[in-house]
Amino acid sequence: MKITPAPDKTGLTHAAGHPCFQYYGRWHIDRTAITINSGALLEFAYRGGACRLLFDVEGFAHFPAVFVQVDHGPIARTTLSREVNTVEVTPAYPTPPAGEPPFAAVSSRHHLVRCWIAVNSLYLTEAAGTQWSTLVGGCRFAGAALDGELLPLHYASRQIEFLGDSITQGLRLLYTGTDADTGLQLPYANWPQYVADLLGMQPVVTGFGGQGLSSSGTCGAPPAAEAFPYVCGGVPWEPPIEPDTVVIYHGTNDAVPPEDFEGRYIAYLSLVRAAYPSARIFAICPHNITRYAAAIGGAVAALRDEKITFLDYSTGVIAPQDTCDGCHLNPGGAVALGIRMVNDIGALLNKRI
Repeated sequence: MKITPAPDKTGLTHAAGHPCFQYYGRWHIDRTAITINSGALLEFAYRGGACRLLFDVEGFAHFPAVFVQVDHGPIARTTLSREVNTVEVTPAYPTPPAGEPPFAAVSSRHHLVRCWIAVNSLYLTEAAGTQWSTLVGGCRFAGAALDGELLPLHYASRQIEFLGDSITQGLRLLYTGTDADTGLQLPYANWPQYVADLLGMQPVVTGFGGQGLSSSGTCGAPPAAEAFPYVCGGVPWEPPIEPDTVVIYHGTNDAVPPEDFEGRYIAYLSLVRAAYPSARIFAICPHNITRYAAAIGGAVAALRDEKITFLDYSTGVIAPQDTCDGCHLNPGGAVALGIRMVNDIGALLNKRI
C-alpha cells in the first residue's frame, strides 16, 4: 500500500454514493460518506488496475487512520493528514503467474477491497468534546479514482450492532504506557470484528470513548440513549436494514447508583427495541463491573421480552493480564472477550424463539 500526497480530488471517478460501495457501520452517505465510529467498514470490488481512495480532510486539525486490505492480503495502515488524503490501493498479488498468456493483463483483474476506519477520539487534544458536532478527526470518504469499474457486490443482510464505549471502540488496544489515540487502534483486530466474523455477520460498531447511560463521550456524543438515534450531531441514523443481533456493552463509565442505572437501562433497552423490533438483543454486564450486574439483569427481567438476554461478564471473563491498564483490552483480551461472546451468543442464536 503506497501513500501518495494528494491535494485535490480531480481524479474522482466513483463518488462515495455509488451503489457498489458497501458500508457497514453508522455511516451517513451524502456528498461524502461520513462516520465518527472506529470499526466502521467500507467494502467494494472492482475490475481494473490503479485504484486510489480519496478522503475529504478540509478544515480538519486532527485526522482518522484507515486500514486497507486488498484480496485478503496484508492490512496497511495510513493516518490521514493535511498532506495525505489519498491512499493508493496496491494489490498484493499483481503479477500474472508464469505461463499465463500475455493478453491476460493485470489491468483486467478482479479485486476485493476492505477499509476499516479508526477515528481520532480527540480526548488527548484541545478539540476534546467537539467531534460529535464538527466531525473533526472522523472520516469523510469522497470516493475512488479507479482505472476500471466497480462491480456489484451482495450487501450482507445479517448484521450485528455493538453499542458501547471505548472498549467497543477499541481505544488503547496497543497501549503500553503512552497514549497515541489512532496509533493504538486496530479495528480489524478488536473484539466486535472477531464476534461478527465468527458468527457469519457484518459488524456495526457504535462505540464512543467515555460514554455511558449517564455520561457523555469524550468526543462530545451525548449519553447513550440521546446518541442512539444519530450517526453524529443532527444526522439521524437510518440503517439500511435492521440488525439481526444487538450487543450492549455499557456500564463501565457510569457512576450513578445501581437503582438509577437500572431505570436508565430499562429506558435504553426500550429505545433499542423500538428501533429494531425483530432483533435479538444481548444486554451484557461489562467485565469487572460487578456493581451493575444485578441492575442490568433486573432491567432485562422488567421488560419481559423473550428476545432480550442478559449475560453477566462482570466476573470470570476478563483477567488483569487481558487488559492493558486494568480496563481496556489488549489484543489477547479482545480475542478472549470475542470467543466468550461468540460461544454464548452463538448457542442462543441457534435456539428458535
